Amino acid sequence: MGKNHLFTRGMAPMNATGEFDDILVPTDGSEAAYNGAQQAIKLAQRNGATVHVLYAIDMGDADFVAVPSDIKETRTRIEKKGQTFVAEIEALADDAGVETVTTVTPNTPLQAIREYVDEHGIDLVVMGKRGRSDPDKPLIGSVTNRAIGELDVPVFTA
Repeated sequence: MGKNHLFTRGMAPMNATGEFDDILVPTDGSEAAYNGAQQAIKLAQRNGATVHVLYAIDMGDADFVAVPSDIKETRTRIEKKGQTFVAEIEALADDAGVETVTTVTPNTPLQAIREYVDEHGIDLVVMGKRGRSDPDKPLIGSVTNRAIGELDVPVFTA
């Protein structure tokens, strides 16, 4: 597998002992997100940190929806998919003895990440390099790229 990278926009907001307390793992269910989750869990074990797992219900990813009843059904289907994705990572963290918080929220991925970081005092975001929407990108996916450029906390890519 490729190398991991830590990107920062200034100083890393760590506690006085230089540790991360709250690590956010956004997931879209991709293999890259799962790889990121594995790295986040290792970091959390070393630091005694909590892993926060986030899935954004992005209705922009929904298939063509013709009528309002289809919109509700599609949203429910996407939400259930997100619950499955966060539960998989939660189980992985539980097996490693790492505390987790899971959230499934309606929003675009980047906006959901930004709001979660701001609202929950996240110290570090750990993301896969590429997600479901751009698995063939050679270096880094669009959401990860924007997160690196826009977040005020370090972003670790795996």
